[in-house]
Amino acid sequence: MIDAIQQYCRKTNQPIPETPAEICRCIFDSLALRYKQVFQWMQEFAPFKLEVLHIIGGGSLNKYLNQFTANATGATVLAGPQEGTAIGNIMLQAKAAHLVKDIWEMRQIIANSVDLVKYEPTDKTVWDQAFDKYLKISE
Repeated sequence: MIDAIQQYCRKTNQPIPETPAEICRCIFDSLALRYKQVFQWMQEFAPFKLEVLHIIGGGSLNKYLNQFTANATGATVLAGPQEGTAIGNIMLQAKAAHLVKDIWEMRQIIANSVDLVKYEPTDKTVWDQAFDKYLKISE
């Protein structure tokens, strides 16, 4: 994968990441900028303004990526729960056992049971410029 990243950077006349830190930063930046692109597409379909992005599962533990995602998208990121799949499974079993009445009650139980980490966007100008560059490169 490292070779593929370096070759792509070379092919698109970008700085070539060499160190593990540079490679990780390249990956995180690329992911966050792609999330912004997809988030913008979702905005086009939503009948209301999307202002919050929820990240669940293992990725919710990655503080750097979550902050970069908030920065790139301009949206507040709520990270957690880590075990979203397991929690969803438990809630569906509770519903099947008639321990909860509907999805709204399930969501309330989950909201009261897990702590979310909130990330607010920063560095808007820097990330907007990076996104413009991302779009030109990825065309």
